Amino acid sequence: MQARRLTVVFVVALGIPGCAGPVAPDVVVANARVFTADAAAPWAEAFAVTRERITAVGSREAIAALAGPATRMLDVGGRVVVPGFNDAHVHVGVGPEATRLTLGDDPTLDDVAVALGATAAQAPPGGLVRGTIGITAWQDARLTRDWLDARASGRPVWLSMWTGHGEVLNSAAFTMIGLDDAVQDPRGGRYGRDAAGRLDGRLEEYAGYIAGRRLAERTPLDVAVRRYRAFANEAVRNGVTSVQLMSDGLPSAAVVRALLDADTPLRWRVFRFPQAEAGAETTDNRPHLPPQPSPRLDARGVKWILDGTPIERLAALQAPYDDAPGERGRLNFDDPQLDGIVREGYGTEHQLAVHAVGDAAIDAYLSTLERVGTPGVWQRKRPRLEHGDLLTPALAVRARALGVVVVQNPSHLLFPAIYAARLGARTSAFQPIASLVTTGIPVALGSDGPLSPFLNIAWATSHPSHPAEALTREQAVTAYTRGSAFAEFTERDKGWLGVGALADFAVLSDDLFTVPADRLPAVTSVLTVIGGAIVYDPGTLQRH
Repeated sequence: MQARRLTVVFVVALGIPGCAGPVAPDVVVANARVFTADAAAPWAEAFAVTRERITAVGSREAIAALAGPATRMLDVGGRVVVPGFNDAHVHVGVGPEATRLTLGDDPTLDDVAVALGATAAQAPPGGLVRGTIGITAWQDARLTRDWLDARASGRPVWLSMWTGHGEVLNSAAFTMIGLDDAVQDPRGGRYGRDAAGRLDGRLEEYAGYIAGRRLAERTPLDVAVRRYRAFANEAVRNGVTSVQLMSDGLPSAAVVRALLDADTPLRWRVFRFPQAEAGAETTDNRPHLPPQPSPRLDARGVKWILDGTPIERLAALQAPYDDAPGERGRLNFDDPQLDGIVREGYGTEHQLAVHAVGDAAIDAYLSTLERVGTPGVWQRKRPRLEHGDLLTPALAVRARALGVVVVQNPSHLLFPAIYAARLGARTSAFQPIASLVTTGIPVALGSDGPLSPFLNIAWATSHPSHPAEALTREQAVTAYTRGSAFAEFTERDKGWLGVGALADFAVLSDDLFTVPADRLPAVTSVLTVIGGAIVYDPGTLQRH
């Protein structure tokens, strides 16, 4: 995707080194409602850009006065302009071509059987068949490797829980990725087995992630490049200008190679995702070098997953699940392993991003941070808590003292009935967002699901599972822009529209701050700009 230079001019109010006096901007963006995400001056009417950065922000008249003879004017017709959205938690599906099963949001096992009957035979011989299931099929004990074998016409079948914390494979799928009954449980994961010790097809946590990596590594480079380009195209259509890639199966070296070949206009931050197969060397154990392979690609940071979610009852809880008194979930790593994970974050520049959902998992993470380092150092290192759904008030006090940044995902807020069944009264402290902002804990938003920030903002500002924790629209946009930039140490350059910031912004189809709530998901970007270059322009904005 080739970005073309913005044909309107931003005003330069600052001098450029080597030049005598101020220089007129390249482009002035005017007649706008500019949400700057700067608490000191959150709204403006216009701004100016020279080269890649904003050089003046203010009233329409003041900014227009900065224009020179070559300055081009972008009159956006009173539309809202926001900083480019920075998605703080994304995954890109990378894997070999597959035939997809047509399944609903939460198919029964009968639904899966019907879909397999209709689809499996259409796949090419030996071709992979993939599908996404929900809790109903996952909890059905009949769903095993053998059950899939009987309905797969000899083709490899791979079903994934939509939560990302469970896989079910048939025999041909195991063969395809080179796993057999002799495989041992990896650190942080578990292979399900039948009474005879044979793999039953179910993979949990790091067993599933390792299988996913083996599958992703079968992806031809050109296919991976196409996936990244398609993802980037969707992102800029939604006004997203930066993304933070948590994992997509491929090791970070392969991700970087594919992203360099894809040459997308997005700004990418890649977190490596270490995985250790039993008896084998850890994949992605070492930081990627160089840490910044290109101007818009940063490969620093490391992600670990400490537990699952309440949906499949793998979130680690301090007290049993209300609907399963014998279960508390489980931690993927014990204290010595967590010590090693956290020490790396303490001793290097590579930021920690730890997925922890249950209160026991969050407590274990915070306790390790407290044990391994000092609050003053951690506050500078900004350890991340991905999700943090059961970050209770008592745990939040500790998180704030350590400088923890919470990255929440609005798509996770949509299942109040399941959460109520699993957690009972604990839902009163579940999925805090607004209270974290109020108490000064840094909050960022990431999709971890549908990429549209407008859909995610609709969920964040309604919070179906805990309405008292809903954000205002201004808070949600700030968390999605400057909050996400803070989460990756780029808040000086990104996430706001002020003098010195990069010219990453989106012009919106509707006023995101006043449009009726039911119309929020329909908001779109009508112009997306990264570093002063237009990267998305559907032609609906009349320019002068």
